Amino acid sequence: MRAAVMVQCGIGWLRPERLALRNALDEAVLTAQVRRGEHLRINRIVLHNLPVVVSREPDFRSVTASFDEWQFRLATACSLLSSPAPQIHRLIIRGDEPGPPMPDMVAVLENGQWSDAEQAESALRIIGAAGMTTPLTGYDINLSGPFSDSDPSIHM
Repeated sequence: MRAAVMVQCGIGWLRPERLALRNALDEAVLTAQVRRGEHLRINRIVLHNLPVVVSREPDFRSVTASFDEWQFRLATACSLLSSPAPQIHRLIIRGDEPGPPMPDMVAVLENGQWSDAEQAESALRIIGAAGMTTPLTGYDINLSGPFSDSDPSIHM
């Protein structure tokens, strides 16, 4: 495998009962990236913001908490990698959109052929379109935490 494109924009990924599956997939992606290094390019698309319709969900608070925690964990993991990190693109959902314009999917590139060329090309077009996504980076999270260089007790 030389490359992979993953779309994880469905709200189902943010449900509390999906935490173990989400964690297992995140671990598998990071493990693959660390093992293959620069010989593997992974593009992941996740939500940048929750669609407005989520606010009407009965478990809105837990979905929102899962969303925040997942974004933090993905950004932290990628920031701490010493090898090339998976590229995480956050899909921007407009307020009037009920959800993402693409289904969740995974496509891999082997021997110059995508496992699902149509979906891979669709996802890559969205990544390449101006204003549709924004990268998830370590700048989006507060890595300072306690006992970091910015903690005043370190300088006392």
